[in-house]
Amino acid sequence: MHTEFQKARFKRAFFIFNRKERKDRDGFLILSLRPLRPLRLNHFMYALQNKLFVFDWNGTILADTVPSWKAGNVCLEFYGADAITLKTHRDTFCFPIIPFYEKHGVSEETVLERRDEGNAVFQDTYEQLAAGARTRHGARALLEHLKEQGAECIILSNYITDRIERHLKRLNIEHYFSYVSAHDCDGTTILQSTTKVLRLRDYMAQSGHAPENTIIIGDTMEEPEIARALGITSIGITEGYISRARLREAAPDHIVHRLDEIMSLAL
Repeated sequence: MHTEFQKARFKRAFFIFNRKERKDRDGFLILSLRPLRPLRLNHFMYALQNKLFVFDWNGTILADTVPSWKAGNVCLEFYGADAITLKTHRDTFCFPIIPFYEKHGVSEETVLERRDEGNAVFQDTYEQLAAGARTRHGARALLEHLKEQGAECIILSNYITDRIERHLKRLNIEHYFSYVSAHDCDGTTILQSTTKVLRLRDYMAQSGHAPENTIIIGDTMEEPEIARALGITSIGITEGYISRARLREAAPDHIVHRLDEIMSLAL
């Protein structure tokens, strides 16, 4: 529901006016605007009702870049590689994951041979470190705004469905999302490939959302790539899993530094 302040703002802003012009005794034009009636509030409160907002989870809604970096270092050391700085992590992180390991001296063969052990090391460490992770700045304000405007919001993630749902419940934001599209396995599927494009394409077809009404938001190069593949709009958010320079190189349609900055974009 809109607050009284918001209602007052709408009432001040949206009137149909009767325009009258007359000249005074000296011949100067006088323009008068008399409001006939205000437009109804609900004409404007659902301005985004046909829009679909697709959010990445890790590093976009959930502020978990540091836990992921630290868990990644534990995993690198498990494979016999050296730990890296957060800056290096942001400069080299990618999907699928195997090229990331190769950049740091771990062969694809080594990763695949010990994939289950390595995945367990990462997941166990990450879950402990991210147990109390909060949302990114401006997330709640944006989600509430989109809900008020009648937009649909979903999550499209490479992470694990039930773990996302646990975080959503812990953070009390599950009611903002109509659907979570993630993985129901142990997390090893993203080593060699990802399926976000296919999953979003299928969801858009099933839900009837047109490309021109679909916006994808994320912190890596994935989201601009998905947007170009599906003909939708992309928004990149900084300070996630990759550096600002790499995010600019990925060329999203818009770049923001906080999620609530999206409210000021013309979408």
